[in-house]
Amino acid sequence: MTGHSKQTLYACTLQLDDALIAPYGGRLVQAFVPKPDQRELQARLPQLKRVDITARELIDLEMIASGAYSPLTGFMDSRTYRSVLESTVLPGGMPWGLPVTLAVTEETAKSLDVGQGVALYHDNEAVGVMLIADIFAWDTESEERICGEGAGQPSPQIAERKARKSNFLLGGVVSMLIARSSEQRLMKHQWPKDMRYLQAQKQWQKIAAIHLQNPWQRSDEYLLKCALEASDALLLHINTETALEQSGLLSSVLKGASRLLLENYIPSNRVLENPAPDGFFHGSPRAVLQHAILSQNYGCESIFLPAHGGYAGARQEVINLFAAARKHGLTIRCVFLDPTFHCDQCGGIATEKSCPHNAAARTIISETEIAAQLMHGKNLPPTVARPDVARAVARGMANRPDTDGNTGKYLYPHVSEISRDLIESLAGHKAGVLWMTGLSGSGKSTIAHRVQRELLLSGHRVYVLDGDTLRSGLNSDLSFGEEARRENLRRAAEVAKVLVDAGLIVIASFISPFIAERQMVRKIVGAGFFEIYVEATLETCEERDPKGLYKRARAGVIPHFTGISSPYEAPEQTDLRLNTSKLGLEECVGQFHDFIAQSGLLRADNHSHPHALRAEEVGA
Repeated sequence: MTGHSKQTLYACTLQLDDALIAPYGGRLVQAFVPKPDQRELQARLPQLKRVDITARELIDLEMIASGAYSPLTGFMDSRTYRSVLESTVLPGGMPWGLPVTLAVTEETAKSLDVGQGVALYHDNEAVGVMLIADIFAWDTESEERICGEGAGQPSPQIAERKARKSNFLLGGVVSMLIARSSEQRLMKHQWPKDMRYLQAQKQWQKIAAIHLQNPWQRSDEYLLKCALEASDALLLHINTETALEQSGLLSSVLKGASRLLLENYIPSNRVLENPAPDGFFHGSPRAVLQHAILSQNYGCESIFLPAHGGYAGARQEVINLFAAARKHGLTIRCVFLDPTFHCDQCGGIATEKSCPHNAAARTIISETEIAAQLMHGKNLPPTVARPDVARAVARGMANRPDTDGNTGKYLYPHVSEISRDLIESLAGHKAGVLWMTGLSGSGKSTIAHRVQRELLLSGHRVYVLDGDTLRSGLNSDLSFGEEARRENLRRAAEVAKVLVDAGLIVIASFISPFIAERQMVRKIVGAGFFEIYVEATLETCEERDPKGLYKRARAGVIPHFTGISSPYEAPEQTDLRLNTSKLGLEECVGQFHDFIAQSGLLRADNHSHPHALRAEEVGA
């Protein structure tokens, strides 16, 4: 252990002999005020200039003092700050990902001098002292660029600093005055020496970290368990802010959901939680490097990197950064994990390595889509979160304060305790939406009702959702203008989704003439959506004209009629195409039935096609 002096405050480094992976750079920094000096320092605090720090800056202070940010001994000065921003290295050449800074207003900056000692306060409690080595302007533009990489959202810290107009930064060595606040004890905040001692006590040889921020999601839970299978234990750093929070979700809501998952579905004695600042968990190579440095200082021998976020497309850059850092003592092992998705046919979370099915069977929901569903009171499907975890998120959302003044968002549907898988198991077959699109008179309704009859007689739960039926009831308030037609299809899609949740096979018969509208329907319904194009020439449809609609459209009685005065955009790609100009009803029904069987919707004991009663030409 090297010595220390009050001129450099109380920073020192420890040469560890715990037989674990060495800290980054070889030594662990410690910067706590020793107990013998605390009384004297407390007496001198009123004489020192006071600088208030935020909760995020308090975590940074802890990380510096405890050695989690080794080899840093304080907040960055201008030279260090500029080197990290421009070159991703500390002045000595050691790779480093993100700036670690203390921000103040211009008024505070003008009241301070280089070489001055200051007292650091948080919530009116003295938490540390600092020897100012530099006072310089904050480079907002550069920080926004590097801290937003791969995040898709502005940094919460940057937004907070802008709000309080803290445009100057203080650099210099620090020492922490308190051991652990009550808040930190409640958060079970671990420090590197604690973690290393625990590893030695438990005789863990392989402790790992994982680059996750939302373990409550099914896809992330899968990855967490994969990492746990390959390790003795996991150190799970929990972000103090999240990308979802920027969409209006409180971190406490997400932490509660993660807590429920960890308590009920993960062996808690092998997963150790620890808070970490925002910015560590987005997908940029810088953030990955910073998380790896932090994890190595805690004694982790490996870090698992799920292939999502911005760095997924910059894997080589991550590899290059790690290679450069190895020359300076970054020896933590980087393990890349494959992208995950929910496969309907596999019945769970999978990767390309384990799933043989094509993309049509896979459900991938982005962070933005999850946030939007929660913000608008929609249930999270069991493919995204376990039902009890989803209910915890929903309850947390219901209790959140209304910050936007929008009273229309107090809708939080109860998440069912019965999963879709169980409903389908009881029904004996999968649920799904068979969305039939085509011109009026192409034969959609005739085929739909014939297929419905055959499925019902063979023991399936099936319902035909017809455009005219909805127009005469639920959607009777809608006109036939462009916006009204789109709303008609949106409502139809929502009804179809409800019926699928109830375990039914839904055969939906709607002209739905535009590609964009059909894509909207596909997105609303989600997993289990199939598009069937019932193709027929305009001449064939006009010859049939069972409802006399074409004659009235030609006469100008019906405006905006699809095929006459309004276009029909035929699908470029579709799951099934039935050409009723060339095929009879029996052939179309047979092809439709075969397609349903291939899609995995039929009962396991009923894959053969029952013969229809009699052949007849396709009508409307």
